[in-house]
Amino acid sequence: MPGRTPVSAPARGGYAAWVSWLEAFRRGEDPPTEGLGPVRGGFGSYVEARLLERLSTAFADRVRQWQAALGDRIVAQPPDGPVAASAMFQDAVARLGPLVRLADSPLIPRPLAVSMHEMLGTVRDGARSALAEAWQRGLEDEHAPGMPAQRRVDPPVRRPGAPAGAVTYPRRTISAPRVPDPRMRQH
Repeated sequence: MPGRTPVSAPARGGYAAWVSWLEAFRRGEDPPTEGLGPVRGGFGSYVEARLLERLSTAFADRVRQWQAALGDRIVAQPPDGPVAASAMFQDAVARLGPLVRLADSPLIPRPLAVSMHEMLGTVRDGARSALAEAWQRGLEDEHAPGMPAQRRVDPPVRRPGAPAGAVTYPRRTISAPRVPDPRMRQH
């Protein structure tokens, strides 16, 4: 029509598409990444920084969901030995699949991917230790035969001075992955 300016559609894989994907991911969904563009300079430094921060936060939220689910499972049915602890660990690690796929995605900058993988390694190590401690504690608990041991569950706490989003669990502090500065590009 004469006199009207056509409205352009958002670029394929633009900011809005990423925000929508990240909100679904944060809720525990595992949407496909088809249609998302790489987060590498096409958004402008300010928008890219916001997107990287959202990406890091959504990833950390999913890690915390995974940790909470594993913790609930350990409390509900503690492993009764190393074989049960190992089986529970293997099952839990398999549930990290969506997080590993995101960290492996070519759509995200390499520095953020490295930080995500470091976080996943720390979380796996923490889970392994928690499961080993849970079954060891089970050996030490004194309780009536046939009755489950009563275990105290300490809720996660935010440590004063810890980075935003950091949650302290027994002997571990988990923070969101480091967000690279988009102005400091690696070529």
